Amino acid sequence: MFCGRPDRFTKSVRSAPHDFLLYSAINPLLPRLPLTAKIYGMRNKSARQRSLFSWPQALVLLLVLAALFVAMDLNQRAEAGRQVGAGQESLQHQVNLELTRQVELEATRAYVESEDFVSAYARDEAGQVLPGERRVVPLYIEVTPTPGPPPSPTPDPAASAQPWQAWWSLLTDAPQPHR
Repeated sequence: MFCGRPDRFTKSVRSAPHDFLLYSAINPLLPRLPLTAKIYGMRNKSARQRSLFSWPQALVLLLVLAALFVAMDLNQRAEAGRQVGAGQESLQHQVNLELTRQVELEATRAYVESEDFVSAYARDEAGQVLPGERRVVPLYIEVTPTPGPPPSPTPDPAASAQPWQAWWSLLTDAPQPHR
């Protein structure tokens, strides 16, 4: 039983098994399977396709992938540990600087609270003296330099030159001819 145009060779799905003879006679290059087997995808059990991976290969592949993920995780953790250690060193350096500054400030505080600071401030900045001492105030005389005579102006050779001499010096590097 044919369907469609008579010049096309299409078989209906409900073709009978006796149509196989007609079909195979018309197209001898096709394999010798009934048309119903080709339509419904029936295959020979002995010609089974092989799977892409066998069970041991799939297991090894899964183990390699798991090892790869574990290695990547360990690498990320090691990098995070290195970054924490690098930050700790810079913080320790800053703490040492602040401890040094604290010691300097405590020494300055102790000096400011002492009698030596009070007497030095009274003498140097407040202008006070102890009984029996004389205060000496140096006078600074500022000398302003007197300007010297102004330098004489240099003569301009272009002012006394003839027009052709000015053009000669502008256009050439050669010395001017003398008359």
